[in-house]
Amino acid sequence: MKRAAEINRQRITGTEMAYLYICPRKLWLFHHGIRPENEHVNVQIGRHIQETSYERQEARKEIALGGIGVVDWAELDKCVIHEVKKSKCPRHAEVAQTRYYMWWMREHGIPIKRCVIHYPKQRRTWNLDWTDDMTERVQDDLARACAVIALPVPPPFECMSICKKCAYEEYCSA
Repeated sequence: MKRAAEINRQRITGTEMAYLYICPRKLWLFHHGIRPENEHVNVQIGRHIQETSYERQEARKEIALGGIGVVDWAELDKCVIHEVKKSKCPRHAEVAQTRYYMWWMREHGIPIKRCVIHYPKQRRTWNLDWTDDMTERVQDDLARACAVIALPVPPPFECMSICKKCAYEEYCSA
């Protein structure tokens, strides 16, 4: 088993930060290389929405964040990043992921002040503005994610309503 200090040096991705809020078991499985989601229909739909929405946006360029994730596009002159999501409304997982991206960019000298989360199916946007307490919240999330990842086995399965749409459903319910 890896020591906690080793895990803290590992990169937690934005996807993993979202999984912390969706399902700790999913976080553990994903981090440990069990990845059935690449072929799952909901993941494919999400990728399609991301790739085909806002095609005319001139500034749309995916920005890799040092291996922790990819921001869909940015207006760096305005200190704003943009994320496109499949869901119908902001959820804790999306907020945690975008807050993490904002924190990471700020830690690397890019003073991001806002993330605009786009919901193209509903033709809505939601703004997440940077606040002073976000650094502490991200650090708490990182500590919680590392604690889950450090477990010798995945957390026990808990049947939730989201399980029916999850790429890990077969794995967890077996």
